[in-house]
Amino acid sequence: MSKAFTKEDSGDDSVMPVRPRASSGEKRYITPEGYRALQEELAAAQGPDPKAGEFTELEAGVRRKERERRVQELAAVLEDVRVVEPDASQAGRVFFGAWVELEDEDGGPVRYRIVGPDESDVKAGRLSVESPLARALLGKEVGESVVVERPRGPVEYTVTAVDYAAS
Repeated sequence: MSKAFTKEDSGDDSVMPVRPRASSGEKRYITPEGYRALQEELAAAQGPDPKAGEFTELEAGVRRKERERRVQELAAVLEDVRVVEPDASQAGRVFFGAWVELEDEDGGPVRYRIVGPDESDVKAGRLSVESPLARALLGKEVGESVVVERPRGPVEYTVTAVDYAAS
């Protein structure tokens, strides 16, 4: 297959995926850290391309268009989000912005932060508030369990710790 029809890895792992925009007037939640990360990505996308000299003229044009599209997406997302400060007074109970430590049925520990959909990345421990697991966890306290239906069957998790300190 011709390289012209393949997408090469940009090597930039810091890019946050942009989710579809909220419906008119609906704000999506985001943590202060997620908002800052999107602002930084927007500033970088608006600035000079650090890889500008590495491409042919045609490739540079394509890359420029991709960067312009990303700027528009990021600006739209930043306009559609509502920053929610974690509330430390909620310690011990799972709400938006909480760091939650869980134990699965096998005793394996996992740690997630409940975040907005625009900043979610399960591999990095950031779980979208819209995900089935996060929805099941909201309002739970240490010691409580939830069962989440997954394609491979139900999985039970027990909340072992909840905190709102930045990690």
